Amino acid sequence: MPRTVALIRGVGGPTALKMPALREVLASAGLGEVDTLQVAGNVVLDDAGRSPGEIATLIRESVREAFEFDLPVIVRSHAELSDTRARNPFADAAEGRWVQTVFLAEPPVGGTTLEVPAHYPEEAVLDGREVFVRYPEGIGGSKLQAGWFEKNLGVTGTARNANTVSKLIQMSA
Repeated sequence: MPRTVALIRGVGGPTALKMPALREVLASAGLGEVDTLQVAGNVVLDDAGRSPGEIATLIRESVREAFEFDLPVIVRSHAELSDTRARNPFADAAEGRWVQTVFLAEPPVGGTTLEVPAHYPEEAVLDGREVFVRYPEGIGGSKLQAGWFEKNLGVTGTARNANTVSKLIQMSA
């Protein structure tokens, strides 16, 4: 049975979480067998019939209680992640690590459009609850980070590169 993926935004640096401790906290919160990918807030779990909103709230509260960090959580099913990869117009780019999907907590309000400044080298496409971004010059020095999209679209988001999305799809299958 396919599993659910939770993407915890902002894990790292001053809000670093130890993955074994995170897995233990979430398993004890009733999320079944919990797996993590990397040290970046990628969690694969059993939804136990809970809605994405219930899962996001449970994880956010569990992390806040156990680690004292209030980090947003965005949840996608295996099918939604697979669909996201299929819709990514940059999926065939040679450098998967330079193609990101910004997963949004909800679709932008009021038919918001996305306009990347013409002098930026990046390409970005808004499609429902995802923004697909291609970074031809690399991600590190880009001004087009997840925070830029949050500010311009008015909704919380967290980014994962194409390689990570593929691994999460495999793990949640």
